[in-house]
Amino acid sequence: MQLIGNVTGFQHLGVPTPDIETSVRFYESIGFRTDVRSELEENGGRTRIVFMSFGSFCLELYQPAGDFNHTRLPGPINHFTMDVRDIDAAFTYLRDGGYEIIEDAPVSLPIHRGGVRFFNVLGPSGEKVEFNQLM
Repeated sequence: MQLIGNVTGFQHLGVPTPDIETSVRFYESIGFRTDVRSELEENGGRTRIVFMSFGSFCLELYQPAGDFNHTRLPGPINHFTMDVRDIDAAFTYLRDGGYEIIEDAPVSLPIHRGGVRFFNVLGPSGEKVEFNQLM
């Protein structure tokens, strides 16, 4: 069986965190909704899991059992991106809200058809959340 025709779409993106409650508050503050909370026994402890959504986008935050160590976790996430209609308004809102923005201002790049403007916010576990406006 081929995957084409079998895969129906994107399911979720997983982001490890050393402090799940801090991560939940961060993502709720930028508009995500908490959908499901769960825990499971593994590695001699409890792994905490929270699924959050923003429209049709699903994010899985998980706090692994035991000591948090990025080097032990496979597949680090550099960033994920959220589309916006007005990049300048998003930048102003997040800057004025005290979020840690990596760039001094939205950056323009000549990629995609008409170009793109973007900036990144640093998440509580070191992940980057990119805000992007296609031009």
